[in-house]
Amino acid sequence: MIKQAILEAVGNLLASRQRSLLALIGIMVGAGAVIAMLTVGAIAREETARQFRAMGTDILLIRADSDQGLGNLPLAETEALPAQIRGLSLIAPFMLGGGQVSAEGQSRSTSFLGVTESFAPVARVRLAQGRFISRHDRFEPFAVVGSALAEQLSTPFNRIRVGSNIRVGRYVFTVIGVLEPSLPSPMMPADVNDALMVSIPNGRRIMSTPQLAWGVARAAPDADPDQVARAIGTALEPSMREGRVQVQSARALLAGLASQMRLFTLLLGAVGAIALVLGGVGVMNIMLVSVQERRREIGVRLAIGATRWNIQSLFLTEAAVLSLAGGAFGVLLGLAGAWGFAQMSGWAFVVSATAIPLGAGVSIATGLFFGFYPAVMASRLDPIVALRTE
Repeated sequence: MIKQAILEAVGNLLASRQRSLLALIGIMVGAGAVIAMLTVGAIAREETARQFRAMGTDILLIRADSDQGLGNLPLAETEALPAQIRGLSLIAPFMLGGGQVSAEGQSRSTSFLGVTESFAPVARVRLAQGRFISRHDRFEPFAVVGSALAEQLSTPFNRIRVGSNIRVGRYVFTVIGVLEPSLPSPMMPADVNDALMVSIPNGRRIMSTPQLAWGVARAAPDADPDQVARAIGTALEPSMREGRVQVQSARALLAGLASQMRLFTLLLGAVGAIALVLGGVGVMNIMLVSVQERRREIGVRLAIGATRWNIQSLFLTEAAVLSLAGGAFGVLLGLAGAWGFAQMSGWAFVVSATAIPLGAGVSIATGLFFGFYPAVMASRLDPIVALRTE
């Protein structure tokens, strides 16, 4: 019986190919939208987690605030904290600014970082060439450039490398190191790939607001980053001339981002569900037209003994076949759209564990829901009135 019902439903759908194709496209686009949106949300969550894994969840970001904006961290007291706070392994205060840099006729706007030698191990940056800023380079005109900035300032015949000169205003710096490409960290206020790093005294020369307002630290493997963050704030507050210190842990930020990502995924799924509902409305309209055109057929079936349930099941089977086919094609369409998004954004493509079953299941349920009303209408036709239909 089930096999016969499916074959008959397929035959009826093929008999009205154009209407069936329109209904199929509506369900396919709706299911594809749901799957694509949920998969894009999963891709965004995975990319965020990948960035945190690259930097580590033991990283801490320190910022000095004042009533006028950013404050100033006491350099000596900040660098002495690892010896005072249990569970704090490394700390690196730094300055942040920005401006124009030029080399060999190429000019770019970039970020400036005034750093100490501990910045490299704390931020986990690696060198492709040369070395990093050391304690002996305080007043020397030396600089380390990020991989993206080095690429932007290079020309086909003159690449930025160790020994190259970079001009910042009236100062000329010699490149002593070029960084390897690295993932941007959500914990860092600037992308080190697109930054010029100099010593803190040199940073005060080239920055318009040379404030030592930032710091990055690492908690020990067996320490609680949140407790270490509170200890840093408590230790630095007495030495602050004005303002306050804020310390944020990667673990707390990751928890907040995870909550936001869940909300973001639900929002995307809701947007896709709207498209799926519109596809379901299209299925209902097309099936209502089919009921009107097949009134005589329905009357004959009822006259020779078909029950109302037989008529309902006939039209519900057609709706189920349309929804199942539309859901299958929608899965392919949604995955293709999400894959294209991942390729354009440069992110890794991942498939959400719930996207495919949820998208396909909702598309079938939507088709059956919107196909139920036409099926009920068909089953309630009066056989005599239906047989008189021309």
